Amino acid sequence: MEKFVQVGPINVAYAVEGSGPAVLLIHGTGGSYEGTWGNLGKALAPDFTVITPNYSGSGKTQDDRERLELDDLVEQNVQAVMQEGFTHFHVVGYSLGAVVATAIAAKYPERVQSVTAIAGWVESDLAVAYQFDLWQKLFRQDRELFAQFAIHTGFSPAFYSSFQTLEQLHEFTANLAATLAEGTGKQAELDTRINLRPLLGKVTAPALAIGLTYDRMVPVEQTREMAALLPDARYHEIASGHLVLWEQEAELIETVLSFVRSTR
Repeated sequence: MEKFVQVGPINVAYAVEGSGPAVLLIHGTGGSYEGTWGNLGKALAPDFTVITPNYSGSGKTQDDRERLELDDLVEQNVQAVMQEGFTHFHVVGYSLGAVVATAIAAKYPERVQSVTAIAGWVESDLAVAYQFDLWQKLFRQDRELFAQFAIHTGFSPAFYSSFQTLEQLHEFTANLAATLAEGTGKQAELDTRINLRPLLGKVTAPALAIGLTYDRMVPVEQTREMAALLPDARYHEIASGHLVLWEQEAELIETVLSFVRSTR
């Protein structure tokens, strides 16, 4: 069942399933909890209460402000957990969600029991900012064109073996375009301004950084850097492109489950 929590001017939509200690799942740019976390949420639910917000611009969480800030997304996610009555929780984030998850662990070290950062990065250098600037322009111009670019850069070469024709790929592209969040452009603009360097030393919870070998959106070297800079982190690498939840979901679920269970 979908619920809502008011955080400043934003009415944040989120879902809850399962029982036990809390796990907060945070989606990435252009995504939503509905399109990202279904199978991982189901795998966690027998042992944990799984809380999955849609932050600003995704799903029913609307945000008419011109610009998003990282701390906005931090508070939107934390307040969803707090409304459910949890003062301590595990947090798992993907892509921009990994950045948000790490920032939560830095801001609330007394509350976060573990942090899992999937395809996260420490700082948006010029190359990263240039890429996400392109995302904004493509999204404004043509959402299907944006989706085609995301697929082209988001999967490893091996992924294409599951398709037979160019027409099948275009159908896949159209389906992805239809799921893109209305706030994709503003979320991508925030991606251009990320800098976690002042925060990483404040993270006290055990951390797992998951890098993706064939990632062309967040190069794996950047996730390795995150693992190296977090005070208590381990690193795991999956042979996948950035869109690991669609390419290597089974390995990702097994890896996340094992880590979260080990830190409960």
